[in-house]
Amino acid sequence: MKENKQALYFNMILGTIGPVLIFLAAVRYMIKENDYIGYISIYFGFLLTITYINYLEKRAGISKKLIWIRIIVSIILALSFSYFLLH
Repeated sequence: MKENKQALYFNMILGTIGPVLIFLAAVRYMIKENDYIGYISIYFGFLLTITYINYLEKRAGISKKLIWIRIIVSIILALSFSYFLLH
């Protein structure tokens, strides 16, 4: 059972890193293209992806506290990295 939880948490970490990397790549592309309207769709898509991952984690039996920590960390990472890319 402990090994199963460790695998679940490892996949949860990968599920956090993946959307953040996709988000950063999309923001970097938008910077090169100077498409400021595209930023809205990137942020909205990122939030929808996080919401779906949240739903899947609830179905997997992960605690709400851990889910909220992951959501907050994902949003903070995405916003802070995009801020540094923009300036």
